[in-house]
Amino acid sequence: MEKILKRIIIIFIILVAGVAAVILIKGVNTFSTVSTGESLFDPNKDKRWDVLILGNRGEKASGGGILTDSIMVLSYEKETGKAAIVSIPRDLWIDIPGNGSQKINSAYAAGFNGKGDPKEGIRMAKEAISEVIGLDIDFVIVVDVDALKEIVDSVGGITVHEDKWFYENFYGHEVQIRPGENYLDGSEVLGYVGMRKYDSDFARMERQQKVVLALEEKAFSLKTLTRPDKIWNVFNSIEENIRTDLNGSQIQYLVKNASKFDVAEVEQVVFDNTNYLYSTQSAGGAYILLPKAGDFSEIQKVAKNIFKEGALTEEKENKEEEEITKVGK
Repeated sequence: MEKILKRIIIIFIILVAGVAAVILIKGVNTFSTVSTGESLFDPNKDKRWDVLILGNRGEKASGGGILTDSIMVLSYEKETGKAAIVSIPRDLWIDIPGNGSQKINSAYAAGFNGKGDPKEGIRMAKEAISEVIGLDIDFVIVVDVDALKEIVDSVGGITVHEDKWFYENFYGHEVQIRPGENYLDGSEVLGYVGMRKYDSDFARMERQQKVVLALEEKAFSLKTLTRPDKIWNVFNSIEENIRTDLNGSQIQYLVKNASKFDVAEVEQVVFDNTNYLYSTQSAGGAYILLPKAGDFSEIQKVAKNIFKEGALTEEKENKEEEEITKVGK
């Protein structure tokens, strides 16, 4: 797993490489449907890249299809080659600009529904999540489940390891998981990452990260990006099911320099009720998560210092000492 984690930065390069290929093969009109072109990201000057990756069920899906139940921030430090992936739970209760207090997975939907425009959704999500995590988000990628399904199928499925049995039917996507290695096609992957009735939303975030890693490993083992028969299906998925605020020149830089990225090490963090958050209810009775510190200062400290030597270890030790002190009292 560690060897795979050291290449995790390639995950978003797969996505933007596909977008760039769409520009070249399918024309400017396609690019205009997937990109707002508003990112101020400067890959030549920015020493640290912070990328917001959002996952939802899709604009055409009913019953809250554009709620982003998967929220990850992928960070990369050019000078050291260090990378990090941080998962934020969908039930985190935040203030969404102009929309009051809501769950964080509503940020994209709040902007989108305002004008029916993904551009506004990206803007809102970027602003709201930046406030929580304390980082200036460089660019955003929004991926819906149809893109994930089709991309998994385009590489011939993926394999994930589990240590328990479970069955799930997630909006018609059935999956039967057995202990050990499990081969999953695109539909089964959606059931796998959507399942949470047997454990928790936090375990679901871990499965989402596991799928992303397995997909990255499979795509590069097959050299998918160099095979026209494989990549054409990926193009179509990107055109219909991915949104980003990157512009053409930014994407071209990432594609051109993808092979130069050297990932030395990767940190993985999931913010949940075992570290910086606690479970409670909103005034309306909904299950929500709030920061134990009363604000997002602790989360911001972790995110900002994630590449600092020993920062995460120090944070963990401090938390353990606090728990011991509480027990002693």
